[in-house]
Amino acid sequence: MAEGTDQGTKREEALKLLVGRICCVVGLLLGAGGIVFSILSASVNLSAGAVGIVLGLVGYFLGVRRLGAATIAVDVIALFFMAAASTGLIPGVAPPGHGYD
Repeated sequence: MAEGTDQGTKREEALKLLVGRICCVVGLLLGAGGIVFSILSASVNLSAGAVGIVLGLVGYFLGVRRLGAATIAVDVIALFFMAAASTGLIPGVAPPGHGYD
């Protein structure tokens, strides 16, 4: 009976780590995608950075410490970059228009 409990605990830990890694990878993709879209002046979506930070926190609390911390750091940088690009503070990156031409 102790083997079944031990096997269940190992399986539960492996599942937590897998979900944490998936959350962190998705968070990194949101941050990187937000920066790319800001540079291309396609759109400035600050919520992508915020969601990426939350996914990094979820990954961190599920046990993926280093990747979670890296995800949070990348998404905070992406959030500030997207905010700066939306106001025209980044040279060479024009702020997106509002369509009122």
